[in-house]
Amino acid sequence: MSNFLSPETKLKTRDKVLKSALILFVEKGFFNTSISDLVKHSGVSSGSIYHSFKDKQQVAEALMNDLIKHIESNQQIIFNSYSSSWDRYYHLCEWLLTSAENNPHMVQFVLKAQHQEYMPDTPPICSSQPFLNLREVIQQAINNEELRNMDLMLAASIAFGGVLRLIQLRLDGLIDEPATNYLEELTLTSWTALMKPIVKPRIKPKKLKKT
Repeated sequence: MSNFLSPETKLKTRDKVLKSALILFVEKGFFNTSISDLVKHSGVSSGSIYHSFKDKQQVAEALMNDLIKHIESNQQIIFNSYSSSWDRYYHLCEWLLTSAENNPHMVQFVLKAQHQEYMPDTPPICSSQPFLNLREVIQQAINNEELRNMDLMLAASIAFGGVLRLIQLRLDGLIDEPATNYLEELTLTSWTALMKPIVKPRIKPKKLKKT
């Protein structure tokens, strides 16, 4: 798997190009980034770039594939380390929030870039394996009756929607504190919202009596 996210300076040609592409695609946008920009930023000649990639779109596709593999690899470490649904959920959220702080370009490219505008054959990011893994954790909790039985997409949206929204706010500079500062409250609130209620609440509130 590519190591272009590593802080190492001695990278292979392909990884140098992908590392620069990640930064430039996020900061300038895909369409505003040229091969010449990649050459200047990465220090790799245009001939070497074209030897590794057919065109700029293939650079973006390789970048996305490597980032997806990187995310899956980190998710697998969590799955291997924890067995309970809650522990997996908590540490997945922790990894997401930590990544927003430590690798903001990666998170921004995966979550916010309009991939299908320049990679039309790439499936929507929400159907990629990392997002399927997130939903699988919630399905596991529902199957184990830790969470109420409900539509999986709705449950996953409640579980991870707040985390993803908080990350967006942080990346947009609307939150000054590190996103990880909100981990405890965010995960507990979201998980509790999905738990089976002890007493089923009324669907409609009581009407006030006219005086």
